[in-house]
Amino acid sequence: MRVFISSVRQGLEEERDALPGIIAATGHQPVRFEDYTAQSIPSRQACLEGVQSADAYLLLLGPRYGHRFEDTGQSPTHEEWVTARTMGIPRLVFRKVGVDFEAEQLDFARVVGDYAAGVFYAEFSSTHELLTKVVSSLRALERTAPPLSFSPLTAPLPVLWRGDFPENSHNSGYSERATLEVHVLPIGAERRSVRTMAEIADSLPGRLRETGQVPHQAALAPSTGSDGAITVSFPETQRRWDEPPPARPLGVRLDPSGQLSLWGSLPGDRMGSVLDESLLPAQIADSLRLLGSLHLVETDNVAIAVGVDHTMLLTAGNLGRGERTHATMLRISDSPVRVPPDESVTLPALDVAATEVARPLARALLRATLQP
Repeated sequence: MRVFISSVRQGLEEERDALPGIIAATGHQPVRFEDYTAQSIPSRQACLEGVQSADAYLLLLGPRYGHRFEDTGQSPTHEEWVTARTMGIPRLVFRKVGVDFEAEQLDFARVVGDYAAGVFYAEFSSTHELLTKVVSSLRALERTAPPLSFSPLTAPLPVLWRGDFPENSHNSGYSERATLEVHVLPIGAERRSVRTMAEIADSLPGRLRETGQVPHQAALAPSTGSDGAITVSFPETQRRWDEPPPARPLGVRLDPSGQLSLWGSLPGDRMGSVLDESLLPAQIADSLRLLGSLHLVETDNVAIAVGVDHTMLLTAGNLGRGERTHATMLRISDSPVRVPPDESVTLPALDVAATEVARPLARALLRATLQP
């Protein structure tokens, strides 16, 4: 198991130097910035790729936050944490006590604590105590089976699809291109009050920036609809007029019922949007992890629905084989394709098990799209 060690070095020099040996002694491969040799790519990119290739992410929280990058407003360690969370990698968090934290680091620790509480989270006051707890956590991680379980739904769950959102009911142009939509429906959630929804609206831009999916300086303006739902549209990315839009999130919506929705553009080329069976599972998994990282689901079980809207211009293809010379239209009508849920699943579906959950959802969506 590749274990990526993430922290600011200042104030944690002894701990960082001691960790590789103990991780290797447990039979795993430590990965850290100090071990990287000269590379042709920037060190920032190398570290994030190191996180992406890791099987576990080990975060040390010490007194320093580190310098902020201008584009994200986050430190290197903060970016590594966001990447690990986005990838659904198991995260082991250890916070040093008995030292004075910078204000920025206290804020970061609170963000991490929201996600790490009760899951391989520990405090340490000495290097020896840290090493002991790291070994214990790695052993526990080895023994832990994927905490994912499914249960059939006893009755159909109503899904509010994007085309049915009240704000889109009189707007025929709400979806100008093929759009993937992913909806998470909490099982047994209580309807949120107007006051609670207002508090969430205030915090939602910060939650979204924390995911790393939008630039730190981007303007995000939550809007509240007539039904009390909160919607945030992501800012457009600049591109050439002849450049196809990349696959990326376009907006999120929280309904007072608890339904949490995300929609995004599908990948494409100059011939249009493409439903690529090799890429679709990863896009659905990324969407699930993004929704989970907003920390707005308050129940232990959820149901998941997926769909594609504006399907007449949707084509099939494999973007990994280079630019296409022809396209195959998938449908002769513009009716949306929708896969409602027939089972509930536990919360790891929005985190470490997102990829496992996304695969059958992608297969079901592809089958439904190919039906006449």
